[in-house]
Amino acid sequence: MKKIIALLLALVMVFALCACGNSGSSKTGSVYWLNFKPESDEVLQQVAKMYKDKTGVDVKVVTAASGTYSQTLTSEMDKSNPPTLFVVGNQAGVKDWKDYALDLNGSAIAEQLNTDAYNLYDETGKLVSIGYCYECYGIIVNPDLIAKAGHSMDELTNFAGLKAVAEDIHARAAELGFDAFSSSDMDPSSSWRFTGHMANLEYFYEERDAGGWTECPPALTGAYMENFKNLYDLCINNSLTDPKDLATGGHDAENEFKTAKAAFFVNGSWEYSAVSEAVPNATMIPYYCGVAGEEKAGLNCGTENCWAINAKASEAD
Repeated sequence: MKKIIALLLALVMVFALCACGNSGSSKTGSVYWLNFKPESDEVLQQVAKMYKDKTGVDVKVVTAASGTYSQTLTSEMDKSNPPTLFVVGNQAGVKDWKDYALDLNGSAIAEQLNTDAYNLYDETGKLVSIGYCYECYGIIVNPDLIAKAGHSMDELTNFAGLKAVAEDIHARAAELGFDAFSSSDMDPSSSWRFTGHMANLEYFYEERDAGGWTECPPALTGAYMENFKNLYDLCINNSLTDPKDLATGGHDAENEFKTAKAAFFVNGSWEYSAVSEAVPNATMIPYYCGVAGEEKAGLNCGTENCWAINAKASEAD
């Protein structure tokens, strides 16, 4: 899986770099990519080596620590050798960094896309950044543990079904040898799964009811906040870890899932390669939260992984 990802990323990287360089100057420059995704660092270091082997161009990949990308980017942009490739992943980022971003309209990489849905523009129509990674997130499930507990994946089609299965597994955890949910830590390395990703269910349903947003409104109605709370409460109250021990973190939710200590793991598709060897039947369900019609809901999908090219970098770079 990692080899496939590396090859795909290398191909995309070639398109991106060819879009912004002169054919006669590229080998005198270098690439500095400030990476947004810590879990991709190992693969991206391989991509950097592959690109240099193919083109002769030096590529440096620096990965910001989880939750620190904005601060790291601000710091790195003030240095004499700033990133040539960086991430602008949302409209707030567009406002902050649009003056530093090359307009990618008409570029080779833009012409390779079959959808414009994951690109970010400023108010003038400038194409500030291009989505390079499409992701889905929700709840990863181990169907074998669900069956071992006497249940079926067919029961997991809405919040009522998820609640019934999770509470039953938690109540019998000592007997079964595993619990319902892996740890839902609230330290910076883990809290994004809930304060960022899971919170999107509230935003999605409010946007749906409003007929669509061009950007987030200044305030939310909170119409679905109780749904979010109910799902989060289900996760922390039917878990390996006592809720009062979640604030400081230190629990390895991924390993808990991989070692069959928990049937549910709140996370996304990027975790597939990490868990699939240990749990080959792993699958995913949406953030069921009690909204009418959620039996037809899908996973939360999209990306905040969007490449921008530094307009202030040297022509060679």
